[in-house]
Parts: sequence; structure tokens; C-alpha cells
Amino acid sequence: MEKFLVDIMLGKLAKWLRLLGYDTIYTSISNSRELQDFLEKGYVFLTRRRAWQHYRILRNKPIYLVQNNEVLEQLCEVIKEFHLQFSPELFCSRCLLCNTLLVEKDKTEIASYVSDYVLHNFNHFKQCPKCKRIYWSGSHKKRMQERLKQCFTEDHKS
Repeated sequence: MEKFLVDIMLGKLAKWLRLLGYDTIYTSISNSRELQDFLEKGYVFLTRRRAWQHYRILRNKPIYLVQNNEVLEQLCEVIKEFHLQFSPELFCSRCLLCNTLLVEKDKTEIASYVSDYVLHNFNHFKQCPKCKRIYWSGSHKKRMQERLKQCFTEDHKS
């Protein structure tokens, strides 16, 4: 499975990749040595900065220059370029803020952290063990899946 290092200017793209379940580090890379360290760990670097292509030390490294300006088009572009797949098991499995794998939580464990409305209307919860953010399958999940369908249609794959 691909792992991505996403340049600071592509934050929304990073969130969408995390939503799909891909290990995605979102950070500002300040020098070629720092970038090379990530690349040696198997990460693919996604950026819009053409300057990275001119570093001799980075030639023939997994660096991809994202062409599109709009986040959904960027996502479709990356999905097509790297032949990414949609996996229902991996969808919503990572924290959108810190990239950590989420852990299933019982309603009683999170009851004091969510509103009464959420507690009474939803049954399945996940929590980030690192930043403690809580996630549940609200109406936003369906909207995100609808938007993602555009990227996995035959029109975008060809």
C-alpha cells in the first residue's frame, strides 16, 4: 500500500488520502536531506513545487508533481496516477488531523465527550488514540463517499 508525504500546500489532499485510509504525512519540507529521509522510508512525495525537480540528489526518486488546482481533481489525479483503490475497510480508518489509525470505541466510553444528539442518534464510534478526537458516521460520511465516487469512475480512470 502506498504511503504519501504531502507538501504543506496540499493539506486538503492529505485529508482526503487519510480518509481513504492511506498513511499520509502532511508537513512542510524545508531541505532535500529531510525529504530524502522520508523517501528512503518508502513515502511518495506529493508536491506542487517544481523546484524539487531540480535537486540532483532527488533524481529518480518517488516525487510526484500534482498538476490540478482543485482538491477533488487533485485527488482524482493521484488515484489515477498511483492506481489507488477504494477499500470500505480502510475508509475512515485514520485520524484526519494526525494520521493515526483509529480505534473502535463503545458508546459508554465516549458518552461524556459528545453531544446528547450524537449519543442518541449514532451507535458506532472511533477515537484517535493520539489526539483523542472522536469520529462517527454522520451524514458527512455519505457526502464524502458520493464525492469520492467521481474519482473511481471509469471516466477518471482512463
